[in-house]
Amino acid sequence: MADLHEITSYLDEYLEAKSINDYGPQGLQVEGGAEVKKIATGVSACMELFQLACEWGAGAILVHHGMFWDSEPRVVKGSLKERLKFLLENRISLIGYHLPLDRHPEVGNNIQLVKRLGLGGEEPFGLYKGKTIGYLARTGKTQSVAEFMDTVKREINRDARIHAFGPGSIGRVAICSGGGQDTLREAIARKADALLTGEESEWVYHLAREEGIHYIAAGHHATERFGVMALGDAVAKKFGVEVKFIDVFNPI
Repeated sequence: MADLHEITSYLDEYLEAKSINDYGPQGLQVEGGAEVKKIATGVSACMELFQLACEWGAGAILVHHGMFWDSEPRVVKGSLKERLKFLLENRISLIGYHLPLDRHPEVGNNIQLVKRLGLGGEEPFGLYKGKTIGYLARTGKTQSVAEFMDTVKREINRDARIHAFGPGSIGRVAICSGGGQDTLREAIARKADALLTGEESEWVYHLAREEGIHYIAAGHHATERFGVMALGDAVAKKFGVEVKFIDVFNPI
């Protein structure tokens, strides 16, 4: 057993939760029981994750995408009402970290992608409000586009898509997990051969084509699984609690 607030205090400090202006509250979002034996981790707060975590016996759920966002209405109804009701009735806490988890140098989504892809020599990348979120990294030896995409599909998402407008070989890769479309211009300015992110928008196609850069969309959900997995491992090691990653299907 571990104290809920000791866990959240540790996470707030470890992830430097107040170091960046985010889109919503970071850390504890719903308070359940005071003591935690099992923590379920997942990418996004949703009813399916909550139900599976409850079946497993979790006392807390740790996610990357929490339940509250500044841009959304603050009226508790519909799915938000049902989610809150479920958590409160089952005394399950919800803890979420968004940008602090994306950018963390040890367990963050982006450094985890760098490691899974076998990259190195990473430099800060993806400027947002004075802070960087991702990395510009190198393949070591240049790889053909096909070789690099084989690695992406094996390590991240077999359904990853590429708009192959860049050079015949890849050496410099800009990485920004999730919805990193807006980092494309920075990737171009910094002479990256490819940008790997989660999502794609209509406008990136022609810009990537005209600027001669590969644009890889490996899935928002898929690119943001590894940070919360690594963070869960850190919590398990620190507090001796049981941690389980629950990968709720999301093809986007």
